[in-house]
Amino acid sequence: MRPPNALHYIETANPRGPVLLFLHGITGSRRYWQKKVQPLGRDHRLIIPDLLGFGLSPKPYLEYTIDVFRDSVRNFVEEIDLASRPLFIVGHSLGGLIALEYAARYGSHVRRMILLSLPRFSDPATAHALFWRGSPHYRRLLNEHSLKETLSQLKRSGLEITLRYMLRFPWSVLIDSHKFTFKSLTSTLEHCLLNYQVDRILPSVPPIPTLLIHGEQDSVAPLDHVRPIPELYAHMRLCTLRGTGHHLFLTHTRQCMDLFREFLSEGSQEQAAPSPVRVDRPEPDSD
Repeated sequence: MRPPNALHYIETANPRGPVLLFLHGITGSRRYWQKKVQPLGRDHRLIIPDLLGFGLSPKPYLEYTIDVFRDSVRNFVEEIDLASRPLFIVGHSLGGLIALEYAARYGSHVRRMILLSLPRFSDPATAHALFWRGSPHYRRLLNEHSLKETLSQLKRSGLEITLRYMLRFPWSVLIDSHKFTFKSLTSTLEHCLLNYQVDRILPSVPPIPTLLIHGEQDSVAPLDHVRPIPELYAHMRLCTLRGTGHHLFLTHTRQCMDLFREFLSEGSQEQAAPSPVRVDRPEPDSD
């Protein structure tokens, strides 16, 4: 029998390959990754859970702090007997924050990390302002159905990004984006995004080779906020993608997958990453 609050997950691909653990962002689920990462399965064992409070995982009534997410992932890793196995972690947004917290506590078996759209806020007011401007879902949560602000956001994002989001967001991802409770959503927002500063945990993370992938037009987690990170931590490198925002993995899947393969192929030995590099990928993929 599985333990209480055990995470729902899927496991696929090469059972003897290096283990890739995928962590989705807030309101997401395993489906954010499930279909599009399958090509990596030829050489890797893919583990894709729903985070606690989201998707098909349990949704207990509690405060969804970053420690709760970290510990639930650790319990999951132990449950499926990966605690002593080399682990590669891929996280989007909130999933990236959880990956860093996990590495700070259990980094001895984490070999590499890939963090997409990492949120880095200096204070709650800044985070609130950015979510307000960049997320219509956040505005609706606050009962602010502002057509004017939504139109302003579309203007800031540009027609190209808007169309890519409309065309490239799988229906399965959209459906699963509502599989949460009011408590799991609002508590996660409060504790893990609005009132969370990633700079508090970064000094405690071991020098694990880490690839940051960020959209140049990310309105929720602005690129300028993460640009200084590789200058502070030599084991981290930054790649940027033009013409995309917060959900760059869905709009620019091929480019992200190419970066994944390149980074993972560099080997599983811990080593310092090269100097920060900018990668421009202006053309949309055809997935």
